[in-house]
Amino acid sequence: MNVLLTNATDIFAGGEDYVLILGRYLARRGHTVWVSARPGHLLLRKCEEASLPVVPVEYGDMARVFTVSRVLRRAIRDRSITIVHSNANYDRTCAALAAAFTRTRHVAGIHSTHSIRHNITHALRNRYGTSHFITDADAGRNVLLREDGIPPEKVTTVPIGIESDPDDVRAGFRSRTRSALGIEDGTVVVGNVARLVPFKGHRFLLEAAAQVAQEVKNAVFLIAGDGELEGELRAQADSLGIADRVRFLGFRDNLEEVYPAFDIYCHSSIDLASEMFPIAILRALASALPVVSTDVGGIAAMIDEGVSGRLTPAEDPAALARALLGLIREAPKRAAFGRASFALFERKYHASAMAENVERVYRHILEDAR
Repeated sequence: MNVLLTNATDIFAGGEDYVLILGRYLARRGHTVWVSARPGHLLLRKCEEASLPVVPVEYGDMARVFTVSRVLRRAIRDRSITIVHSNANYDRTCAALAAAFTRTRHVAGIHSTHSIRHNITHALRNRYGTSHFITDADAGRNVLLREDGIPPEKVTTVPIGIESDPDDVRAGFRSRTRSALGIEDGTVVVGNVARLVPFKGHRFLLEAAAQVAQEVKNAVFLIAGDGELEGELRAQADSLGIADRVRFLGFRDNLEEVYPAFDIYCHSSIDLASEMFPIAILRALASALPVVSTDVGGIAAMIDEGVSGRLTPAEDPAALARALLGLIREAPKRAAFGRASFALFERKYHASAMAENVERVYRHILEDAR
């Protein structure tokens, strides 16, 4: 098949990483894959490094939807695209218009647990302009069925998949990263990777960190990511008296080197109908890390409670702190939970399985079209 993967955002986070990984693995399965994003986007640079051809498009505001759709339509025609697979709200509309009245099928990737029908245009797009919807978790599928009225047969859940590095490679990254950050032996590192935006719940993570800091002296918190709340969160850490125990690393383009430096991964998202199946947690599993997370979206499917990690209620820093302390104080349990995380990853969440299942959806809708 000839596949065009689109993403109209101006950030590089989980949804953009998904496009990169899926494109690479579809190409390995013998398909010809192009990736479309804004000119100069980090996603395009990463695709070019992975030998994936790119289609830069000046995605813009709603006033440019028809202009962008015509550009995409030319790209679809010129490359004989079989499937156009959109991955954000704006390009979802553009891709639906571009594929309308052609032999190309439009598949919409849904990466958050909120409604995708905000106006009559969206309703028409969802009903007539989209052949199928792929969600990362059943939590997202349920929203599409319940709130958007999408027929069940048009929605398939395909968990995100990623890759993992060999043990010796991770060990090398761990040593170099911890050395570069000045982290001493014996220090337990709690890591978090997320954009610094409200629904990621960092303010509750910092409250939990303050409680942990009162109980143990050998734990530090590393937070990787940037965003609108950075100044506010730094001020909060200062006011809690934990500025020396929390390191804000900013945006990192080398997360494969950062994760091995952690001993525990902590995810603190709150239930704002946004989180579904965060790649950040998948990377923790692939790095053999125990995971402590709030129980929102589809995260419960990513953690074997009491085996590979702990689930806590959202917006409850005391519960988050208790779960973290239980692992900080018990190195054998951390190791056992980490092994269980990696086993879960290998069993369910490798990129090869994701690509195979997405390909199955593509073939199904093409058979239906015939």
